[in-house]
Amino acid sequence: MKKKGKNTSMTIKNPEDLKRIALRLKEVDYPAYIMWTIAIGTGFRGGDLVKLTVSDIKKAIETGRISILEEKTEHSRKKKFEREEILPSKLIKILKDYIYGKSDAAYIYHAPRSSGRGELKQHIRRDRLGKIFKSVVVELGICKESDTIGTHTPRKSYGYKQYIAHEKDINFIRRLFGHAKSDTTLAYIGVDDDIGEDSAETMNDCIF
Repeated sequence: MKKKGKNTSMTIKNPEDLKRIALRLKEVDYPAYIMWTIAIGTGFRGGDLVKLTVSDIKKAIETGRISILEEKTEHSRKKKFEREEILPSKLIKILKDYIYGKSDAAYIYHAPRSSGRGELKQHIRRDRLGKIFKSVVVELGICKESDTIGTHTPRKSYGYKQYIAHEKDINFIRRLFGHAKSDTTLAYIGVDDDIGEDSAETMNDCIF
């Protein structure tokens, strides 16, 4: 098996773990819960989600779709492509409640210590949001402090859920993420880990 690349963020594969993460985020940091829920519901990158405004979400609710110009690295160069996802009905309801009464110009998650005033402050940084996610996942005992959890974690978990739900059709997931190769997608969503664990378990019967 190939070694993992630079993006080693953990994939959460257990639905019960995903539920506990959402419930705990809702208790300790509601805006972070909103960001996690959008990411797990659409598979968008954390770096793109932190830039969403109330106006963006209003448009998404109105159309039932969210469209983001994603940026990915391909052959050491940045390449942009538009990705659109239909919003799950439960997510639409959560977002409607969250943005009620908020300024269109406000970011979905503004950073308390950033420049600006009140809800119109600058958006939270992607790395800071990732640390919030990690603190909750570690607190719940789902991962260790040494594991990598970040804003790619809900995106990867989205991909893995889609992979299982669509009869392990890796090309379907590859197209969702805009990856050029299926191998990239398999590694990204953590299927390589499953293959490694299964192969090791298989050989237990041959060790005496």
